[in-house]
Amino acid sequence: MSRAYHARNPGFLFTSRQEVEDRLRAKINAPAGSAGKIGTELELFVTTPEGLPPTFDQIELVLEHIADHLPRSRRAREAGRVVALDVPGLGAVSLEPGGQVELSTRACETMAELADANLRLRAALDEAAAFFDLRVKGQGHLPSFLQAQDMPRSRFAAYVSFLRGQHGAEKTEELLRTMKSCCGLQVNLDPMGADFHEIYRALLLTEVAGSLAAPTPRQSRLHHTYALLAPEQLTPVFEALEARDNEGLVRHIVDRLLTLKVPFLPDASSGEGFKSTAEVFGHVPTVGQLLQAGALTAQILDNALSLQLTMPNLRGHGVVETRAPDSVETPEELMAVAKQYRSIAYDAPARRKLLQDFADIDPQKLKAAFLARFDADTAGLDIGGGKTVAELVKAAGMINAAEPPRQAAQMPTPAGRNRGGRRGNRGP
Repeated sequence: MSRAYHARNPGFLFTSRQEVEDRLRAKINAPAGSAGKIGTELELFVTTPEGLPPTFDQIELVLEHIADHLPRSRRAREAGRVVALDVPGLGAVSLEPGGQVELSTRACETMAELADANLRLRAALDEAAAFFDLRVKGQGHLPSFLQAQDMPRSRFAAYVSFLRGQHGAEKTEELLRTMKSCCGLQVNLDPMGADFHEIYRALLLTEVAGSLAAPTPRQSRLHHTYALLAPEQLTPVFEALEARDNEGLVRHIVDRLLTLKVPFLPDASSGEGFKSTAEVFGHVPTVGQLLQAGALTAQILDNALSLQLTMPNLRGHGVVETRAPDSVETPEELMAVAKQYRSIAYDAPARRKLLQDFADIDPQKLKAAFLARFDADTAGLDIGGGKTVAELVKAAGMINAAEPPRQAAQMPTPAGRNRGGRRGNRGP
């Protein structure tokens, strides 16, 4: 789940849509730090030897063990209990709703740095899990976690409260079970500047192609909960494929952004950094409603960007998140996914070939195929421009054949492979 993002000028009050668009263009054109960085966020199941979910007590012991063995780790606590770690020089380790552990790297300049950060974080998790006779599994969906214990974090509890108000207790329980039983992988990029509209469209095509290739148990679970109750949150902004410059792309992103509901407001006095909008306004408003009411601040807008689930996702701090892939089992598989997304973002010739080959596809036909992927065989469907779903899937899968300007590093071999890691095939 997304964390609170603290804007530089949090109190700035938007009075028009144009100002909202200007805000997004500023994120695209003025990145903080050098462009071209990459990071990953990998969720992993920590299980008992029988494959069952752990208790919070067990997960807290794992986090404490990691903190004791990674120098300068800082513990994040809630109600006196450890729920996350900040690891200077590497990244962060955090707790997800069903006891999943997320390994998030810092933004890295090179693939070698990213590989090293992932290897060290994973080795620390594997060693800690093995110490307590637990296992680490990289799978997209694990049915045993449907009944996982609720993790005691106020952010999760606040989100569940919001869902109950929107969908009722029964549907909320299904959503919560999905949150507990699914693990994903994000690749975070900072492709700013004049080519951003190209990069966004290429990422969108690639992620949609991945969803159309062979829907996984995780994707199916998400579809039958989140997508059926809030389809706008999991449906890409297909209209963005029509954009041929940053101005046009921003307009399409803002069209979607204004329709999104804002369940939380940033709140510095809260340990989690949020407070409920329902408590403040008496209902859960959309971004557009807040703008019309003269209540949309920079802090609220930037956090609305982080709370949406649309792929790819422009975040409040100017980073672009991908959210399509399932969790993977090994660091090597993780780096293969990262390499592909890095190629799409930073290898202009490969990216432009993909866009040129599919320049005439019909966004609405592609959207129809995407929405039908669980109900029909979509491979032969026409998506416009003389192209089919199968051709897009094949082309998007081949984009990583071209090397980016900075050569991807070979995966180093970690010294003293941990005791608890599992190196089997990628999970479903």
